Amino acid sequence: MEKINLKSKYQSLIKENKGGYKYRGFVMLPHSLLMNEKIKPHALLVFWVLTAHLFKGKEYCFPSIQTIAKEARLSPRMVRYMIKDLEKQGYLEIQSTNGFVNKYYLKSEI
Repeated sequence: MEKINLKSKYQSLIKENKGGYKYRGFVMLPHSLLMNEKIKPHALLVFWVLTAHLFKGKEYCFPSIQTIAKEARLSPRMVRYMIKDLEKQGYLEIQSTNGFVNKYYLKSEI
């Protein structure tokens, strides 16, 4: 069995896309969310993407539905459905703004 050099494998994954973002690091999910059997797998993906969009020191993120859908590899319709499900379960609070952007406040514990 071939030994994998994780450091070089990780460094090869750091790429710059057309938007100039660098893919690096990792995103953690709350244990309570992972162990909650009521949470659908697609909802985990959506929460994961939202977590990746949190900036240092911010309590909220504001990616568009299209961005979430692209990064979670889901349809925009499924993303909307999963966001409502996460909100219903208490893991997400949504603040609508006057514009087209919603602010998503993620809850680690309910």
